[in-house]
Amino acid sequence: MVVLKVSPGDFSNFNIADVIIKKLHARNISELFPVQFKTYDTISSGRDAVVLAIGAPGRVIDLIEKGVLKLSSVRHVVLDEVDRMLDMGFSKDVESILSEIYSSENSEKPQTLLFSATMPSWVSEISKSYLSEDTLHLSLIDEQETKTSTNVTHLALLCPYESRAATLSDVIKVYCKSRESRCIVFCERKNDADELSTSDAMSADCHVLHGGVPQEKRELVLQKFRDGKYRTLLTTNVAARGLDVPNVDLVIQCHPPRDIEDYIHRSGRTGRADRSGTSICFYTYKERGMLSRIENMAGITFRRISAPTINDITAAWGEEISKTLSNVSKSTWSTFVPLALSIANQLAQNSKTGKVKKDSCDDLGVDDDKTCDRKPKSKDILRALCCALACLSGKEGAVESRSALTAQIGKTAYKLELNFIARSKGLAFATLRNHLPENIVNSIQNLSFIRGKMGYVFDLPSEHDEFVKSTWPNDAQAKLSLLSEIPELEEEESFNQGRSGNYGSWQSRSNGGSRQSFKRSYNSGTFNSSFKNSKSFKFDNS
Repeated sequence: MVVLKVSPGDFSNFNIADVIIKKLHARNISELFPVQFKTYDTISSGRDAVVLAIGAPGRVIDLIEKGVLKLSSVRHVVLDEVDRMLDMGFSKDVESILSEIYSSENSEKPQTLLFSATMPSWVSEISKSYLSEDTLHLSLIDEQETKTSTNVTHLALLCPYESRAATLSDVIKVYCKSRESRCIVFCERKNDADELSTSDAMSADCHVLHGGVPQEKRELVLQKFRDGKYRTLLTTNVAARGLDVPNVDLVIQCHPPRDIEDYIHRSGRTGRADRSGTSICFYTYKERGMLSRIENMAGITFRRISAPTINDITAAWGEEISKTLSNVSKSTWSTFVPLALSIANQLAQNSKTGKVKKDSCDDLGVDDDKTCDRKPKSKDILRALCCALACLSGKEGAVESRSALTAQIGKTAYKLELNFIARSKGLAFATLRNHLPENIVNSIQNLSFIRGKMGYVFDLPSEHDEFVKSTWPNDAQAKLSLLSEIPELEEEESFNQGRSGNYGSWQSRSNGGSRQSFKRSYNSGTFNSSFKNSKSFKFDNS
């Protein structure tokens, strides 16, 4: 049996023998020969017993023209990723190869197999020109409403570019809970992947994989990724197809891709072989339209999520850390007892001398017994353990506040719920202005309606959190709370698209004009009797 397999690009060179050599041997196929530049000399040196030739169209045509590769005895032709070949401009090359095979003096025409994620017209034309009339068309997705794997959960996270590296690192911590889990991060450009890999926020067990990496190193990186030496792969679209790596639980796309098929193939790196997986697409305000387009054309629905909080990270890693700590044998951990006691004593001493705030341990739920000079108190031991857990989870530094709505650092997301339908966003400013000073109200950003227009979500600078919490009163008609989970939001009107949701800038215009008219309108009549004169408001930080 002689087989010619044509693939669209050089990524097909990745360890082909390692993936399929066992199956080939089971079918008595003894030779596997990738057709690439480094093998020209070997082919022309007299090796004419090739059973399986694999190569990109350009390589195959070059060898045909040199008279090195003869196709007269080919019995099986496989065109892999036919739709991708069309996208990359290989259609004429493919037709040239097929023409060479079918025009040769073969007593028996070869069997031809076309594999394609989609069915463009060119694929049908190739089928009619070269395949027999009894051609079989097999589809794995025609009966599905969605074009992606049903085992994949699709999430979307609104995040500005400047916060992307830190947010991405936390997302990996939360959604790749197991040490056996793998994550693939897709970037649009090679430079983007390189920049992410050098970010202080990214862990050391990640590596880049793109066209700028030498072939030998690519193979080494991919093998280490399979083996778990690297948990995160920072790559470009070059890894969107043809890779089957086990234990990939998470796929992250740093931007919504312009090509719908790219999203389908990228997300398809997870949720394979009956395993469940998660695909998270980062986006900005300007990219919301692209996200909707993917939903419509791919037949999926993104669930909008907020950036992970420190509580999410500790909850996700708590179980894994507990397993890790419980697996430490007594002979090992007992050797650290003197060091642990020394650290606990040092922390206690720092508390006594004022190097640590007096109330730093008061909230641990431990009785405030008198401090012993020799033996640390139980709360000091607990504190030492908490410090160890913080270090293990990668959060030994100061924890920065981050908006659950937009992932912006230094912002806090709030939800203002009403018991009636609001007709404009101006009502949110008027309501808040009755109990908060002008400078805080003017700092509101990213104001959006909750679906149904019975409330709003928005960001405030985190420096105002304590003041808002202590100042906001109670009322049954308006409830202000910290946003923990993004609710369904109303679609933004077209005239607001260019403002990136920054309604604080609109609100903080100079006196007069629209703002004053809002103020006069909502500070009079019915509004005054409903809000301004009410006796109680409720602030809920649960």
